[in-house]
Amino acid sequence: MYANLLKNWQDMTYCELPIPEIGAGEALVRMRYAGVCGSDITVYDGKHMTATTPVVLGHEILGRIERISPDSDFKVGERVTAYPLISCGECYACKAGMSHVCRELKLLGIHVNGGYEQYVKIPTDMLVRVPDRLPDKLAALAEPFAVGAHSTARARVTKGSRVLVIGAGPIGIIIALCAKQRVGEVYIAEINEKRAALARSLGIDCLEIGKNQLDECLRVTDGCGFDAVIEASGSKAGILLTTDACKIGGTIVPMSLSGALVEFVLGKVSFKEQTVVGSRVYTYAHFVEGVEMLDTIAARQNIDSLVSDILPLSEAKRAIEMMKRGENAAKILIDCD
Repeated sequence: MYANLLKNWQDMTYCELPIPEIGAGEALVRMRYAGVCGSDITVYDGKHMTATTPVVLGHEILGRIERISPDSDFKVGERVTAYPLISCGECYACKAGMSHVCRELKLLGIHVNGGYEQYVKIPTDMLVRVPDRLPDKLAALAEPFAVGAHSTARARVTKGSRVLVIGAGPIGIIIALCAKQRVGEVYIAEINEKRAALARSLGIDCLEIGKNQLDECLRVTDGCGFDAVIEASGSKAGILLTTDACKIGGTIVPMSLSGALVEFVLGKVSFKEQTVVGSRVYTYAHFVEGVEMLDTIAARQNIDSLVSDILPLSEAKRAIEMMKRGENAAKILIDCD
């Protein structure tokens, strides 16, 4: 089979590899699409804290079961995505029901071979069925919608919540769509007109570009601020906006895992009795909920524009370089078929 093997940092080769052999409790999935994610770039550049090489990237997966262990209730030919987290089951986090933040957490496409190849081996307990009515191109977005489901749950978004998402990159827009699905009143703060236009085309209100963003936040919330602020830009300006844009007693969710050092005035959090909540990947339940949200939203409105580029498997390296340069308006998919 053909695959994109990251031999070393920034050294990805399109090559032939053996089709994986499966054992008990495993499935061989013939890949249809793999999504390109910001964390793929982090691994590619050698900036991920625990990734190792050689490895095949890709944790956003869509495909069909080619072969499967006979002890599974999945069938050959079923269309599936994958919950890509591999936990130890023994640490405190796992025993406390938080296996998604396992101390030894490993991910498909970061620590073991992922989806930038024609066939991928996946444990059967990580397989998740995809609703029949979802077209392949959108079903490939299951994993980022899981991020949206988890982060909006962490932000305690419920009916009527006023929510600000900072940053209209692909994940910011998907988080905003998930917040709307939870019946929140949602705004996006974004200074890039192209990205803001995409958000607006998907029915998401945007703060007016060119005006003071804090003034805009207060204007649209009657001077109170937002119930929840989800920071998805990773920028210094975005992070500094969070406390001022969030209301007294509100919730702030920083999404970026970049590790960047940014000045943050904790006194504002105390003064307004705000809650800062971490959000890392997703639980299995939120992964399944993310798939359901994606299916419901796609049935209600056209979200095809969430995918801006589809490149062949042989051009996975170019897909990563495109994303690094910010050339993509929305998600980039790799066609593995």
